[in-house]
Amino acid sequence: MNRLANSTPLRTLLLTAVFASLDSPLSFAHEQKTALTDLFYNERSGNLEIAHRFRLHDAEHTLHKATDSRGDLSLSEEARKAFARYAAERFELTLENNKQLPLTLVGQELEGGYLWVYQETPIPESVGTSFFIQNTILLDVVKGQVNTVNIRYRSQVSTFVFQAGTGRKLFEGARP
Repeated sequence: MNRLANSTPLRTLLLTAVFASLDSPLSFAHEQKTALTDLFYNERSGNLEIAHRFRLHDAEHTLHKATDSRGDLSLSEEARKAFARYAAERFELTLENNKQLPLTLVGQELEGGYLWVYQETPIPESVGTSFFIQNTILLDVVKGQVNTVNIRYRSQVSTFVFQAGTGRKLFEGARP
């Protein structure tokens, strides 16, 4: 056997390289800890349409930790419905007078490595109405989770970022 391979400094160097590679971004690529929500003003339907996008791995991990469901999201419609209910309970839109907008859970679907959850509500009073957003989806289970909410009205986009302890944020209304 080669004398270099038996030397302590070389062995230490090799072990350090192995352990350093385990801490690389590639080794934790599935743990992105981000979710995206798009809220669209659909003037044709008169609704605010909400689309939440979650990485399938994060959603399944959360489903198992936060609910009684142990289903496989890629195989079970019931598991996907359970996660959609979990998500819907943690996303709120509230008018400045503290009246909560009634959000209807429309459904969910798989697309690639993502689970989409859809909600909607009638556009509040008028397009320019301000409202508060609260998004705590995954924050109770995934440490370091970051939720981004984009509100789209025609060519306008307003972006809000939610993390643990953020609280609700005020959207000052779309300008026609």
